[in-house]
Order: sequence, then structure tokens, then C-alpha cells
Amino acid sequence: MKRTTVVVALLVAVGVGLGASGLLAGAGDEAPPPTVEEPSPSPVEEASLVEVAGDYRLWPYTSRGTSVEGRTLAINVLFYADAEATRRAIERREGADWEATEEAEAAATADAEQVAALVARDWADAHSSDRYSYVEGPDGGVWLEETFELHDGAYLGVRDHLRAYESPDGAYTAVQAHEEYYDWFRLRHTVPGIDDPAVRLEDEFIHGAVDAEVSREYRGIRGGWSDGWVSVIELASVALLSGALLRRRTRAAAVELARRGRREAGRHADAALLGAALAAVIVGVRVAGVALETAYPGIGPKVIAAPLYLVISVGIPALVVARAPDSEPSAALLGVVVGVGAGFVIDFAALGVAVPPALLVHRVALLAALGVVATGRAAGDRPVLAAGLAAWVVGLALPLADVI
Repeated sequence: MKRTTVVVALLVAVGVGLGASGLLAGAGDEAPPPTVEEPSPSPVEEASLVEVAGDYRLWPYTSRGTSVEGRTLAINVLFYADAEATRRAIERREGADWEATEEAEAAATADAEQVAALVARDWADAHSSDRYSYVEGPDGGVWLEETFELHDGAYLGVRDHLRAYESPDGAYTAVQAHEEYYDWFRLRHTVPGIDDPAVRLEDEFIHGAVDAEVSREYRGIRGGWSDGWVSVIELASVALLSGALLRRRTRAAAVELARRGRREAGRHADAALLGAALAAVIVGVRVAGVALETAYPGIGPKVIAAPLYLVISVGIPALVVARAPDSEPSAALLGVVVGVGAGFVIDFAALGVAVPPALLVHRVALLAALGVVATGRAAGDRPVLAAGLAAWVVGLALPLADVI
């Protein structure tokens, strides 16, 4: 196939990919909240309210503002307890009453204690965009701000994020649990789903030494990524809470990708080196972000993300421009496609999240843009190189402009 044909095909892929990703975007990310609207006297339909406990019926969604038009994700966990007891139960911060252990008991409990230490999840305060929910009681309706937010995981990696809303009479606490990962090419969080984090939260109470009843109820909730079912947790006592399930994330995709990369490396050493460097940059930015966030908790995550984003936006095309002349055009193209593709796959595999379709198409478009850059640079074709760099800039600009 002629080089011109390949370049044209790549540019078409960029255009189609960016266009398609813009059309598909919106379902899986939490965009910045718009201006908050004043609540109307009857903001929700009567049929959309659900009975939970006490005197207040719940509108089972969150909203960007005090308006149903800002609806985002569905409430998927209900605790029959007030917010204080619910938070204590999730965080397992109840004071422990330690007693001396007999010598005979020590050997029998050592293994269990080690397992408990390994599987405990580390819930901590979370801060994010404001979201509201709505309840309606004897004296009318009221929009609720988050009573508390918790997260397990890293802001710049992947985490489970909980937003909790306590009913005004304290009869229940409604929780919106979702999984989110930081997308370096969009500079914000993306939500791949809400079902798995609700199940993981369930498991903490099902498999731990917890005096609680866990069940699921079908409430017919539509929209907000809900399948209609809600996890219901009734706390009888939060003093016995201990342990949780260890969240296991598969690395099989990354391992297989590494094996294939080694087999191809011998054929085109320069192109393979370029591909490996590109993959290292993409994965290294994620690792560096999480490591810096963990080491310096007092620094805002976005302050850490800003310089690392420059590594992605400027460093990746600069690396292609610098190293592509050492390879044949076809080999340079292959190295970029394999390397950047591997970086994307390893990143998502390490996070353990499903890729929303819109973002998958967007990544393919960015990959095609870098392929044009590599082909143009290796062939010494400046117009092709310029076209590839322009496509890369457009591909990064559209998410920042909230088009994708």
C-alpha cells in the first residue's frame, strides 16, 4: 500500500474518530455543574419518588443543581441508619475494646487477623463537584446537599466514590456509589459504571463480621445508569464491623500485550524502542500521578496533574518527532500504533475499568494522529507531519472544550 494512501486513511480515521467520540460522549462522565437553579414548588413527578423509611420519600437520583434537569447518576445503595452510623460503618472507625489474648487463642486467630489486615479497604474523605438529591415529606420537598463523601482509591488513578444523603428525619441514608478514573486526555474523571462499586460495598457487609442485613430490592428506577435494583443495608450494630473483600483487578490483558511486544521487538529495534518509550510515558504518567498524590496528600491533585499533562500533550508527539527518523515509515507507524495502543490498554487494565465507547473511539483517533506524525517524520514529508500534529492538537482540544 502506498504511503499516501496510508496517511489519508489515518487522517480519515482521526476525523471520523473525533466526530464519533463527540456524538457518543456524555453518558460516562461527570461534567462540571452548571449554574444552580432555584427549586420549583413541585420539582419532581410524584411517580418518581420512592418510599424508603420514615416520613420522607426519595427522588432516587443525584443532580448537578437543584433541578431535575441536572439529573446525573441513580442512587444505588440505601442504609437504614442515620449518616453518622452509616459513615462509621463504612469507615470501620468504631473504637475497639482490646482484651488480652490467651496463648492458645493466638495461634488460632493469627491467620484470620492477617487476612483481615490485607482485605480492609481504606475509605477517606472525598471532594468533588457538588451534587444534590431530593426528598419530599409532610412539610413539602427539600433539596439535599451531600451529607458526606468518601472514596477508596487514588484521585489520579481509579477509585470508588460514595456520595451520601441523610433524610431530614435520620431514618435512612441514601448513597450514590460509582467507580471513576482520572482520564489524562480529558483532565477530569470519567464514570465507567455504578453497579460494580455497589456490589463491592455490599460485599464489605456480607463477608465481614458485621451485624447487618443486606438485601436487594427492585424499585423500578429508570435512567441514571440504574437497572432498577437498589442494595439495602440495615445496620443492627456498627460496633462489630471488621474486614472487607479485597478488590481484585486482572492484569491478564497487560501480560499478554507484553508478550506480543517482545516477539515483535526483534524485527524493528528502533521502532520497538520508540513504541516502548511511548507506552512507558503513558503508564509512567499514571504511576507518577498516583505516587505523588499519595506522598503529598496536602497538595491538590490538579496541581500535580498540570505538569504531568504537559508530559502527555507535548512529550508524546515530541518523542515521536525525535525518534521516528531512525525507522522506516512503515516501521515507525507500527511502533507508534503498538506502543501507544499498549500504553492505553495497560493503563485501563491496571485501573480495571471498562472503557466507555466514546472514549475508545477518541483514543483510536489520537492513535491515528500520532501514526500520521510518525509516518510524516520518518519519510521527511513536512505537510504530512504538520497534518498529524494538527490532528493531535484538535484531538486534545475537543475534550478540554467539553465537546467529548
